Amino acid sequence: MKERIQEQIKSHSQTKAQSVARRAIRLISCLSPIWAADLGLKLFTTPLRRRKPRILPVGVQIQSKSFKGKNIAIYNFGISLKKVLLIHGWEGAATDFSHFFEPLEDYGFEVVAVDLPGHGQSSFSQLNAVTVAELIVELEKEYGPFCAVIGHSFGAFSLGYTLSHFPQFSGIPFVSIGSPTKLKTVITNFVNVLGLSPLQLQYINARIEKDFNIKVNDFELGKFLKSHSGPCMVVHDRLDTIVPVERLTDIKKQTNAPKYLITEGLGHNRILRDIHVVEDIRTFIYEFQSSRLNLEDAIKFGI
Repeated sequence: MKERIQEQIKSHSQTKAQSVARRAIRLISCLSPIWAADLGLKLFTTPLRRRKPRILPVGVQIQSKSFKGKNIAIYNFGISLKKVLLIHGWEGAATDFSHFFEPLEDYGFEVVAVDLPGHGQSSFSQLNAVTVAELIVELEKEYGPFCAVIGHSFGAFSLGYTLSHFPQFSGIPFVSIGSPTKLKTVITNFVNVLGLSPLQLQYINARIEKDFNIKVNDFELGKFLKSHSGPCMVVHDRLDTIVPVERLTDIKKQTNAPKYLITEGLGHNRILRDIHVVEDIRTFIYEFQSSRLNLEDAIKFGI
C-alpha cells in the first residue's frame, strides 16, 4: 500500500510538471512554432533528476569513468568472469536493481550497473538511446565481456538497439523489463502531452532522425529482438500504467523469439523488487550464460 501511494504521489508531481511545461510551450507556440518544437525536443531528451535511496548490499564498489566529458557512476558487486550488465530506466538509477545484486552474485555472477548520464550519481546531461548504446559499447570494453544484459524501461529499449546494431554482442542473453516497443509511439504521446500540433510532431521526428542518424519507424523493440541472435526474455506487468501490456502485441507481430514473463499487480517499477521476478530472470540468464558467441575467447583476450 505504501509503495502504491508513493507511485501515485510521483505520478501527480509529474502531471503538475507536465502541466506547467504544456502551458509554457503553448504560449511559445503562438510566437514561434519551431522554437516551441525545439524546446519540446529538449525536454524529451532531458531527464529530471530524482532522489533515489542508496540501498545497496555491503561490498558494492562504486567507480567513476569519463564519458563524453561527463562523469559516469559505475557499480560493481562480486568477482567473476561471468559478468551481467544492468541498465536502468528513464529518470531511474542503478539502485533500482538493488534486489538483483545479491541473487546474481549468489549464482556466481559479477554485477556491473551504471547510472546513465543525467541520472543518479552521474553528471547532468541530456540523453538518448543512441548515446546509451555508445556507453554500453565502452562498458563492454572496460568492464566486460558480459555474459548477459538486463534492462528496465528506457534502458531495455536502449539495450535492444545496442544488441541489434553492434555485432560484438551477438548471442548474448537479453532480458527486457517493462520496455516501450515503438519510439514513434513514445514521441507521439510526449508531443500530445505538451499539446503540440501534428506539424510540430513531424518536425520533431525529422530532427530526431537527422540528429541521431536513425529512422523513427525502424526504432522498435520487436525489430531489435528479431535481429538479435541471442536468447531473449520479455518481462511485463498487466497493470503497467507507463507502458501498457497491450504494447507487447507489437513485438508478437514481428518475432516469436522472446520468452515471456507476464506478472499481475506489480506495475512499472515494483516489478524490479519482486523476488519471484528476480528468481525467474536469474534462472533464465543462468541457463543461457554460455550462449554468447566466442565468450571464452573474449575473456581470454580481454576483447
